Amino acid sequence: MIDNQFETAPGEKSSPAHPYFFDGLAGYFHPAGGRTAILLLSPWGYEELCSRKSYRMLGEKLAASGYPCLRFDYPATGHSQGNPSELNHSNAWRGAVTSALAELRQHSGADRIVVVGQGIGASLAADLAQSEPVAGLVLLAPVAQGRAYLRELAAWTAMTQPTFLVSASDGPEGGLMAGGFVLSSATSEEIKALNLFKMKMPAKVPTLLLERKDHPGDDKLAQHLAASDVPADRMEFEGYVDYVSDPTLSIAPEATLDRIVEWVRGTFPSEEKMAPTAACRIPTGPLSDPGYREDLVRFGPGDMFFGALTRPHNGTPDTAVLFLNSGYDHAIGWARMTVGFSRALAADGAAVLRMDLAGIGESRYWPDQPPQVLYSDRQVDDVRAAIDWLQSHMKAERIILAGRCSGAYLTLLAAARDERVNGAFLINPRRLVWDPDEDVDQAIREPIQTLETYSRKIFDRETVKRVLSGEINPVSAGNKLSRALATKSDRVFAPVLRNFSRHHRLSMTLFNRLDALKERGIPVHLVYSVGDRGLTELDLWFGNDREGLAAYSNLTVSSIADADHNLTPLKSRQDVQALLRAFVFGSGGE
Repeated sequence: MIDNQFETAPGEKSSPAHPYFFDGLAGYFHPAGGRTAILLLSPWGYEELCSRKSYRMLGEKLAASGYPCLRFDYPATGHSQGNPSELNHSNAWRGAVTSALAELRQHSGADRIVVVGQGIGASLAADLAQSEPVAGLVLLAPVAQGRAYLRELAAWTAMTQPTFLVSASDGPEGGLMAGGFVLSSATSEEIKALNLFKMKMPAKVPTLLLERKDHPGDDKLAQHLAASDVPADRMEFEGYVDYVSDPTLSIAPEATLDRIVEWVRGTFPSEEKMAPTAACRIPTGPLSDPGYREDLVRFGPGDMFFGALTRPHNGTPDTAVLFLNSGYDHAIGWARMTVGFSRALAADGAAVLRMDLAGIGESRYWPDQPPQVLYSDRQVDDVRAAIDWLQSHMKAERIILAGRCSGAYLTLLAAARDERVNGAFLINPRRLVWDPDEDVDQAIREPIQTLETYSRKIFDRETVKRVLSGEINPVSAGNKLSRALATKSDRVFAPVLRNFSRHHRLSMTLFNRLDALKERGIPVHLVYSVGDRGLTELDLWFGNDREGLAAYSNLTVSSIADADHNLTPLKSRQDVQALLRAFVFGSGGE
């Protein structure tokens, strides 16, 4: 029984989706009692990483209005089965959409199906309508031409290469890599074949087009729909830019989501046939692969948390690894990295739970929890709930925590506070200790730069030009420099000021945690990309020569070459996976 006191969004209460596998696909079913059901088709890659929480919210809003919904992950994406580089089926994604449509009909018993799609999902929605009787379409920021879409992804990858150290050609031959996400040659060809301008759009099918502001392609598509005798309503996709700009900074476009629900309600009035539990058959199903088995689960108070539990086919592992979110990347991790780590570790003999912390991805908020959950002590409660479940469900004797960036910070914090933790594996932690007086929203928007960096930039000719041209706000730059100077001074005088010094207070907090882990004999492994900005934390707390690390024999530091903060290059992920495997199964995890 779902306890609705736990919030799906701050101030909003409804039942979460029921997760399960079908046909090797990860599905998320929202039961409801209406005669019209909704099939939700997601975007792909970086855009999907930004949209997961919002898509989950849309499914919940529709189900609360009486419309059963099904969301799912395309083959070799999200939590679904498969390696994207090895996906060689020429019709894999379109076949999955057709399979999901049949799945929704079977479990909802609905008479009519409305298909909602965003990005490439909108293309697949229109394509589905060519061969299947759909009652309506909702196209959010649609990809009108698959070939042009792939060119745009390649251009975006080139533009972001200073941050994500990959090129579009780093994927499989004939395929594409964008921000570390991979499309095989077969999937690329499948996407190229999608062209809404060449489709015979189903006449008389009510359609809602959510358009991006000043986007000529959306306007052209609207004209194409009109010429095809499609009764299309047009709305602006309010909040689109803030929604898809960055997974951690993404702002859910709630006004747009509500307008979609209102359009569905107005176009297809809900006709309740019976209570949701009676109207729908709640599906179940694990994923079985030669190297592992996997279940999608809900756990914790009121089933508020979502997770994917991966384990070997045989035996009961005594070691369980718990992966924590990085920022607001949902449980698949950046570029689906955590899925790969989980399945590899399970094939080697460990149980692995990759979870969504409260307010992230598929998981709900605690009652009255603020919207910003990162770097909050409250997240320790999330970890405790996961460990409780692992110990009761798996009888795990050893618990190892792992996370990247903010997830690495939480890994250290939770390991120090929960004596059931037996190891902590931190990847590129941005912070080792957090100042509770610091504004999280502001901090995650600003890159970490040292005083020396600011000093160098002051006298840089290019910086002077940018200030004179108005590109850089001198007041803002001055404020940043002042803060850096204050931080430097506070650090210098910390031994004298003691508790009056922020640096002293934070150092005591950090070293108390590290001392507790050392006393318990808990191994801690810090892994950094060479040149990662989080390395400044080691200099800050252990000295410029890092001699302070010698006091902690349980603490190991490793470096990964040719890697960015997110571990976007495939080789860097393989290197970290090797270190993680040694930590879990070798002496590093004892």
